[in-house]
Amino acid sequence: AGGAAGARLALGLLLQAGIGCEMNQALAVNHFRAAAMAGDAVAMNCLAGAVEEGLAQVDEPDATAADWYRKAAEAGVVQAQSNFGLMLMKGKGVPKDERAAVDWFVRAAEQGDPDVQNWLGLCYQDGRCGVAPDDAEAARWYTAAAESGDPDAMSWLGTLYKEGRGVPKDDARALEYFMAAANAGCQSALDELRNRGLSP
Repeated sequence: AGGAAGARLALGLLLQAGIGCEMNQALAVNHFRAAAMAGDAVAMNCLAGAVEEGLAQVDEPDATAADWYRKAAEAGVVQAQSNFGLMLMKGKGVPKDERAAVDWFVRAAEQGDPDVQNWLGLCYQDGRCGVAPDDAEAARWYTAAAESGDPDAMSWLGTLYKEGRGVPKDDARALEYFMAAANAGCQSALDELRNRGLSP
């Protein structure tokens, strides 16, 4: 059954992207649904996304999408963990619960999702999403995202080192992060370097 579900998922992805065949969203959704019903967690996430985008006709689309995201998230699918967190954050298809959303974001971030790591850094830096401001926690998540190559996280981390927030003040280290972020095209880092009279 697992092989058949995986094959249905693969076929759905090919149809969704139009790779090797004509793009067919409706048929892709049918394959995602079949694979999800057979227990494929990645297919559950794909089906939830299709429902959320209005590509699958269901009663109560927000609740249906949230339910499939939750199932995939509980099975460990990183993208589903962040997607379900967003549903909780917005109160879309589920009761709004910022703390539970952050818990799901942490699960995704701990599995190495640099976008979510960077976003958690912002949450802790500014006290968003129902968490108390915590510069050390912000630095921890920015560092994880920066190590994965996220230029925005590098720039934010440079700012924390520049100001000594959550990390020891270290202008040389700040400059290293600003340079790396600027070389990756981050506008805020480029602006910081220009203000210092430097170029990447």
